[in-house]
Amino acid sequence: MAGFDKIASGLRMLLEEQGTPRNVREKVQGMLKAISAGGDTQLLADKLLMELEDLQSDVNIPSYVRTQIWSISGMLESMDR
Repeated sequence: MAGFDKIASGLRMLLEEQGTPRNVREKVQGMLKAISAGGDTQLLADKLLMELEDLQSDVNIPSYVRTQIWSISGMLESMDR
């Protein structure tokens, strides 16, 4: 899915980050699988946004990881669907 290339790239960066907690890594891996599976663009974007919002509310996430999550959320919200 061409529109999700930047999103997938940002999610992969989260996976590679040393300080990313395990629960975040697991959710990110699920999001990457959903992107690769494809489907309706609107539904996929909404699903990813919900997952990212869940992660943002976790108080145990380091601030720099949270900032990356906000950046990915912003890309999703500004994406043409």
